[in-house]
Amino acid sequence: MSLVQDIVLFKIFKLISFILILTIYLEASSHIVKEFEFREDISSKNIASKLHPKSHINIFLPSIPYSYIAKATNAGLIRSYDNEKGWVYDLAKSHKRVDDFTYIFELRENLKFQNGDVFTIDDAIYNLNFFKKNPFLYTNINKIDFDVFKVDERHLKIVLKQKYEMFLTDLARVYFYTKEYIQYYNPVGGETGTANKVAGEFGMGPYIIKSGYALGDKQTNKIELIANPYYWNYNYPKIKNITVYTQLDINKAIEDITKNEGKLDLMPIPFNKKLEVILSPYSKLIVSKSTDNFVLFFNLINGNKKLLNKEVRVALNQALNQENLLNFVYKNEGKVSPFTTSINYKVVEEIANEYIINEKKLSQNQINKLLNGLELEIFTQDRFLFLLKGIEYQLKKYGVKFNYKITTSEKDIYKQLLNTNKNKNTQKWDILVWGDDDWYYQNPWTVFFIYENNSVWSTIPKDEKMQEYIQKYFITKQNSQEFKEVVKNILFQARKEAYTLRVPSLNKVIAVNKELIYKPYQGGIIPLWEIEISKNHWSVREEKNYPNDLKKAIKPKRF
Repeated sequence: MSLVQDIVLFKIFKLISFILILTIYLEASSHIVKEFEFREDISSKNIASKLHPKSHINIFLPSIPYSYIAKATNAGLIRSYDNEKGWVYDLAKSHKRVDDFTYIFELRENLKFQNGDVFTIDDAIYNLNFFKKNPFLYTNINKIDFDVFKVDERHLKIVLKQKYEMFLTDLARVYFYTKEYIQYYNPVGGETGTANKVAGEFGMGPYIIKSGYALGDKQTNKIELIANPYYWNYNYPKIKNITVYTQLDINKAIEDITKNEGKLDLMPIPFNKKLEVILSPYSKLIVSKSTDNFVLFFNLINGNKKLLNKEVRVALNQALNQENLLNFVYKNEGKVSPFTTSINYKVVEEIANEYIINEKKLSQNQINKLLNGLELEIFTQDRFLFLLKGIEYQLKKYGVKFNYKITTSEKDIYKQLLNTNKNKNTQKWDILVWGDDDWYYQNPWTVFFIYENNSVWSTIPKDEKMQEYIQKYFITKQNSQEFKEVVKNILFQARKEAYTLRVPSLNKVIAVNKELIYKPYQGGIIPLWEIEISKNHWSVREEKNYPNDLKKAIKPKRF
């Protein structure tokens, strides 16, 4: 065969191959287009009756489940909420701030504990006095003294003995319990957690813990909730039973919510799993702006000694292309932030827009010289592997190597993180990843508390300048120019010292059952009491199988 014939045959072969590939591509494309013929989400037009006796949902909370459950099962004078001030009235119906130190609250009428016992002003005072002696340990409230006075049967007065502008923010997490529960279980405050030490009808929130418990550093893998028949707001809750899972393999959980109806109804997902959820016959995708954070701690207590060199930490941060992380790892579900703290906090966004960050830019050669050969021990939940693999891909070109230790449970993360400051961690780690959902709500203290000297949450050396800023933060009125200034100082100091590995701020990306009606809050609250289901939900539906016409994809909903 001549050379010319060979060339002709080769060209014919290439043409046939191209036609075959094009045919396959077009068939696949038409299939995808067909899959993406979204149907209307009609769940809200067909809502099941409130507290249907069979109504039941299953949810997976891989980050701070103790906080989410506490907000659903407890009540206090006020509660955290999705508004500018970050709270709404709960057991109180109004309040007056008399001066910088004095607050007067008016209680609602006809309040009851979950066991049906009447709640009085004396119960509120008893709880507040107990909290004063046994406060939680993640703000400065444990160092603030105050007195509580009974004004009359509906009003109480709280008088602080020193200025403290985070008092209302803290008060939204001060919950009320029966005297019997307090006296028997002695629920003292801690670095995480709440007083939900056991199941039972001890609180006043919309749901009762029927079985299990969650304290942060320890919790059961499954917690069962049941609607509180005595909740003061008769509009809530809407669903009778909720099962909460705190520890699941992330891939198995994704499979359950997308392929196995009835296994899971709600869970946050890694951003690279969006398409699986959209194409699922049973789930839909909900996305919202968020003040949650991914925090990647550097271990500057007993980790890799190279990390003690600030230039190495700066080099690690400068080596990351934040736009590429956002586009390819986050799948555009977020926003680049110049700080570890979410850019979605109003004050943080204002500071980012108004102030210039003057930072020495390292050259590629300098970054290479600082990072080449750096080997880091990574400790993470499996749900963050998508993020770490994206970071690892970028750092590999500078000679950085990651060694992974992976867990499915947040309590394993806490066990190591909360013991590192005192050099008592049993797991060696250099970078630890925590899903820092905005448990404090609309207040950047959610991140700032990791910079506080001597805190169990801190894995950095003493920083007197930062401590000075934090002390001022406690006594500065929010929404003032002075507050913005102190927030700026904390943000800039944390960035200058490169105390964490900075990544973009995230959106909430949540998979939910197609027959769930749910609007997410921006911060770390999942309002379980507000969730509704349609008559086609698996728990109340008369037919065994989910109708085929409802299995079509629903367009992702963005808030």
